Amino acid sequence: MSDTPETPPGPPPPRPDYQRAAQDAMQTAQAAAKDAFATFMKLIYNPVGALPEAYGALGATQALGVGIVFVVVAVVCLLVSGGGVMSMATGGMLSLGFKGFLLGLASTLGCAVGIAAGSWLSRLLFQGQGNLPFDVFIGGATLLPLGLGTLASYLLGVIGIGGVIGQLPLLVGGSLAVLVVFTGLARVAGIKEGLASYLVALVLAVGLFVAYLVARMLGGMMF
Repeated sequence: MSDTPETPPGPPPPRPDYQRAAQDAMQTAQAAAKDAFATFMKLIYNPVGALPEAYGALGATQALGVGIVFVVVAVVCLLVSGGGVMSMATGGMLSLGFKGFLLGLASTLGCAVGIAAGSWLSRLLFQGQGNLPFDVFIGGATLLPLGLGTLASYLLGVIGIGGVIGQLPLLVGGSLAVLVVFTGLARVAGIKEGLASYLVALVLAVGLFVAYLVARMLGGMMF
């Protein structure tokens, strides 16, 4: 029998930095997804009237995360359907395979960035309230109904329902996108309603313009 005392086990070795970073990123993503789902459930019953309250319930970091999650969901919907804003921006280039997929992805993200930039520009020019997380939130909340509506119309077309009925979800999504921008500018940013009505066109135009620029630049590099 050995007289050497047993060495008590020491603390576990620290995790590598990349593991901690990955775990932190996962927790952040899960929290953002949870906030996004809660916000979506508020907006789905009253997409316009509930927007100020839904945004007001979020902190700046939460609003940023929710906006990003909304953008990701909208991008997935638009990529699956191959229509809506993405189709208009890329000129149907999704038929060009993986390069077209990348082009559609980049241009749709560019549209989201452009809508956020249009919101920021409107607030800057007309002294509206808010911050960058608000602009990102509005960008995501604008694209989300458009993405969902486009996907719904695409799925209706797959099962053979076309025409006016098949395009109705896309029409609803486009209408909600316009109303979301207006509500954000008028009831959250505090811009006068008459002015906000016209600024909706500016915000959406900036979004489409950025999407167009991204498509042209990336398309010129790949094709």
